Amino acid sequence: MVRDIGQLAMVTPAEDREGCGYWHAHLPVAEAFIDSPVTPRSIRRLCIQAMIDAANSLRTAQQQRGTDCRVIAAIDLPRLFDSQLIVFFGQDYFSRFFTRETPDQTWVALPPHRSLEREWSLRIPAGFSEWGFSETLRDEDFERRGEIWFCGDLPSARPTG
Repeated sequence: MVRDIGQLAMVTPAEDREGCGYWHAHLPVAEAFIDSPVTPRSIRRLCIQAMIDAANSLRTAQQQRGTDCRVIAAIDLPRLFDSQLIVFFGQDYFSRFFTRETPDQTWVALPPHRSLEREWSLRIPAGFSEWGFSETLRDEDFERRGEIWFCGDLPSARPTG
């Protein structure tokens, strides 16, 4: 699992679709494994740390290439399987990305005292910040609530909730 996540940092990201402003890669781990009720918290914690470490490695590689971008790990809880690495090329899409106020999806900033790093005993690399949101997803026949945490090239001042 850790090796597969680390491989994400070895790619050279390019926009998913020309002009879209981002590249992303989903967690390369089986949903039946990572989100199983019998998967220990320690394994889930290892997965989250591997995603953060991959984001840091990807950021370093992008800086060495001279690429102007922001790299973040998006950690979805409790459905860790929905986590991903995201590279934002330029400020335009990045500045719109965190506003989610639609009938289908709502993000509300978590209170400043909450911390993914502290709650999961993680190591956040120097130069990285973390932001957390309460997320609600809605469709005709379901509603799902959870949290989504972003760790990476973020302004240190996070949205307040």
